Amino acid sequence: MSGQGPAGALGRLGDLMGDPGRPPVEVRWERAVERLGVQLPSDFRAFVERYGRVRYHDDLVVVAPSLRPGVPESERFDGLYVFNRDISEMLEECYGWEPEAERPYEPFFPGRRGLLAWANNTNCDYFCWDTTADDPDQWPVVVWRFSFSEFDRFDGGMADFLAAVLTGEFPDAEELIDRTMDPEMWKSVSPRATPEDGPDAH
Repeated sequence: MSGQGPAGALGRLGDLMGDPGRPPVEVRWERAVERLGVQLPSDFRAFVERYGRVRYHDDLVVVAPSLRPGVPESERFDGLYVFNRDISEMLEECYGWEPEAERPYEPFFPGRRGLLAWANNTNCDYFCWDTTADDPDQWPVVVWRFSFSEFDRFDGGMADFLAAVLTGEFPDAEELIDRTMDPEMWKSVSPRATPEDGPDAH
């Protein structure tokens, strides 16, 4: 894995994004294990607690568990579960179009290690972890370019990847975030709302 490790990568991303202007939110991450069957990487957990659900340049959305007050703890990861269930079904369907072709990455569901999505954009690109490794902090990022039936791998975590995209260091970064849609780098998108309230890119 490349990069500075989860803490260093998150610090770099935080320098780019600045102060979110609100105190961190406590999330019961053990619910992720119960709902998804795996714990999520530490940089993602720290990012969500600090920033919530974020949209970059009105384009790329980081999908977070529900932070809305009043939502039962047992349901906070339902949106992330459904998001990934739908993407897994899409990926399986795409593989079915060419059954003899190579399957570079498996769908995450049902109950197997594969691509677990944490973001998408308006161009129908899905930003995932390859969950093959036992340690979530060793999961590389894989971008499923749905429209092109291609996969781009980044040997680093979520925070490292987002920093590389925002600075233009990642190849094809301009294709992943359309900065002309909104000059503002990022905004919280109903940070205490459920992921299923948006985005509408899948």
